[in-house]
Amino acid sequence: MDPLKILKALSNPHRLDIILWLKNPEQEFGVQVHSKTLIDFPHSVSVKSIQKRCGVSQSSVSTFMSILENAKLVESRKIDQYTYFRRNEEIIRKFGDWYTMEVSIQNNSIEKLVGSANTDTDESPSQKNAAKN
Repeated sequence: MDPLKILKALSNPHRLDIILWLKNPEQEFGVQVHSKTLIDFPHSVSVKSIQKRCGVSQSSVSTFMSILENAKLVESRKIDQYTYFRRNEEIIRKFGDWYTMEVSIQNNSIEKLVGSANTDTDESPSQKNAAKN
């Protein structure tokens, strides 16, 4: 998992939308009619369906999907003449864990910050000086 590639891939609003839509593909795109996808590659969506939903050219969607695939956020499979994509849940979960550990502020860190801020502001400077004397 390469966090920098993932962050770059998700920095485009269309690519972020695609990842969010692929979370619930049947709801967002409808059931895909190709029977092999249901058995061989469940929860996948054709490039054409993604292109219709995005409202951009097929070449733009191909570029978006290539970037998402390069970041390992999606998996693809060619079934007959169509290419289908689905989310790579394992990588998305690893990225979420990494983000939680490395980037986000944890509750205990916030509590420590608040606690130290309260300690610093409980006494006025004159009270601190009086306590020293």
